[in-house]
Amino acid sequence: MHLLRFTFENHRSFRDEATLDLARSTLSTLRPPKGTTWVDHIHHVDGIYGANASGKTNVLDALHYMLGAIGSSATSWLEKPQFPRAPFALIPGQMTAPATFELEFIFSGKRYAYRFATDTNGVTEESLHVVSTRWKQVFVRNADGRVKGLGGVSKVAQRELALSRAAQLGNTTVTPVWEALMRGFDLYHVGDGEVSARLDRIADQLQERALSLDVLVTLAQIADTGITDIEVEERAIPPQFARLLAQMITPPTDAEQEDTPDSSSDEAKHLSNFIARNLLFRHGTESGRLRHSDESTGTMAWLALGTAVVSALRHGRVLVVDELGASLHPQLSRLIVDWFDDPEINTTGAQLIFTSHDMTLLDAGRGDRDKREQVWFVEKGADGASELFNLADFPLQKGSNIVKQYLEGRFGGVPYTVPSLIHTLLNTRAEEKE
Repeated sequence: MHLLRFTFENHRSFRDEATLDLARSTLSTLRPPKGTTWVDHIHHVDGIYGANASGKTNVLDALHYMLGAIGSSATSWLEKPQFPRAPFALIPGQMTAPATFELEFIFSGKRYAYRFATDTNGVTEESLHVVSTRWKQVFVRNADGRVKGLGGVSKVAQRELALSRAAQLGNTTVTPVWEALMRGFDLYHVGDGEVSARLDRIADQLQERALSLDVLVTLAQIADTGITDIEVEERAIPPQFARLLAQMITPPTDAEQEDTPDSSSDEAKHLSNFIARNLLFRHGTESGRLRHSDESTGTMAWLALGTAVVSALRHGRVLVVDELGASLHPQLSRLIVDWFDDPEINTTGAQLIFTSHDMTLLDAGRGDRDKREQVWFVEKGADGASELFNLADFPLQKGSNIVKQYLEGRFGGVPYTVPSLIHTLLNTRAEEKE
């Protein structure tokens, strides 16, 4: 799957419509020109830069929200007390105003556009179109939940998407599209929690042989971590602990009699079969094994992100990374960008979308217009609303020093600091001390 364009409005710090366009300016028709493919007309790496709290992450959050709605609006979202929303909150009227989300993407060689809008009560509109000789409607849904174009799905609840409900029912028209959207994106969040969750998943994949150990060891060697071998350690939960944990999960009720068999026994048996898996790392040939908690934060961050990168490159996914470069050496961040940009490595047309404060990555925008189109900035105005804009919007010469001009504030998206205020803080503290 390939992403052409993502457009959203009224989500978190974005009050007005914003579009992250991954289609090259060479694409001016509904289909690729003769002799070319979609891969020739999309960006494979797009970076988003800006000051802290400018709204960079909110671009990715809007995409996360849209994919979450597609995946869960007909299941777990229906159990929530209110329809999930995150509208622009600094203007009271925007809290109830519609929020819109639209994805334009390529699946199985066809160009699709999927859109929906929401308000406080749920979904107000929804549609899916596909390009034949021109745009053709697949289905449309209105605020009442009435659906046209989907066999077997004539009406849905106000709080669920017709695409999600149709996929739950196995509708042959749109289920492949739904599955493509669910499998086509991998969202990687910054933070220790994400790294830990990824490492747990890696341990499971290694044990289940869904991931080769050679991949992990090779990634470690690429980053010069000193790791020469990796093993998976398995430990079962002791039966005594399983019984205690089961009793905490399913405490007895007042209605249960004292002579009733323990209602948590089945849960205890299930928990006693639970296997905890950990990664063990060897350095050199004679050294002992280290747990991941003993390894450096940067090493673990590299392995967690590196496996996601390899998977995206292999399967042609869209990898979305918040704060690329967090806990990584700049050369490793640059290496990831180069992999996605190299057609000899990226043979599937995989795409990387990232936010970053790493200014060295801005050099990717140096050169012709095609390169500048891959660089985005986010800036927050005095009213608290974020704006997304592209480096190609600025008149630049081919050899312009992008990093230098960005740091000089030529493109916006930089913090306007007031360093002199440190004197106020120090003087205040001095007075308090006296």
